Amino acid sequence: MNILSLENITHSYTERNLFDDASFYLHEGEKVGIIGINGTGKSTLLKIMAGLEVPDSGNVIKASNLMIHYLPQNPQFNEDDTVIESVQNMVHHHANEDELVKAKAMMTRLGINNFEQKTGELSGGQRKRLALVSVLITPCDILILDEPTNHLDSEMAEWLENQLRAFKGALVMVTHDRYFLDKVATKTILLENGKEKIYFGNYSYFLKEDEKRTLAEFENYKNQQKMIKKMKESIKTLRKFASSCVLRFSKREALQNPY
Repeated sequence: MNILSLENITHSYTERNLFDDASFYLHEGEKVGIIGINGTGKSTLLKIMAGLEVPDSGNVIKASNLMIHYLPQNPQFNEDDTVIESVQNMVHHHANEDELVKAKAMMTRLGINNFEQKTGELSGGQRKRLALVSVLITPCDILILDEPTNHLDSEMAEWLENQLRAFKGALVMVTHDRYFLDKVATKTILLENGKEKIYFGNYSYFLKEDEKRTLAEFENYKNQQKMIKKMKESIKTLRKFASSCVLRFSKREALQNPY
């Protein structure tokens, strides 16, 4: 069942076309990794899904009462809030006691131990981890994560991997950590030239299928070049034949009309 659909969207940024009639459908429980070179609109696509940006054209259709939690690449906080206050302010409702206990356990696991410390005193990495805790502590239908493994060491990344694999809702993420993507994603979407290419598997599956696609395109290119070569040879032969016919006709005309 589709819970989020982006249909025939187009979107430009500073006169550059990011999406050109692209479509995306998210099903219940899917775990999707979005990949592509820098500048292809990966973060913008996440913001459109989260409802933070509107495409220039096309439709964004969400299931009713859909709860989405979004982790931005560079989260913003009120620097005067304490760490625990920041967690409470970032969730969709005032966190209850059980959720705060869970949040403290997660923060401790991610190297944040002083819950009364001012958020403005945290490093960039600590802020990202704090934001990650905020989107993980309460239930939701869709998690949208932009570079969730930034500022995580290998043990923290493994912990997050287990959290996301156990998550029952749908997941959409952008990450440059290919190992992490391989472990978590069940579907991979490649953004390329304003279009989406969908691979129903993890990153390793994408690599295999993309290699097949590249080889098939290369074979198709070689066949096209062969056809072009044959057509050129045929045209060259026809031109020679036409030239010889014209020459014979000219000679015949000359013989028939000597004056």
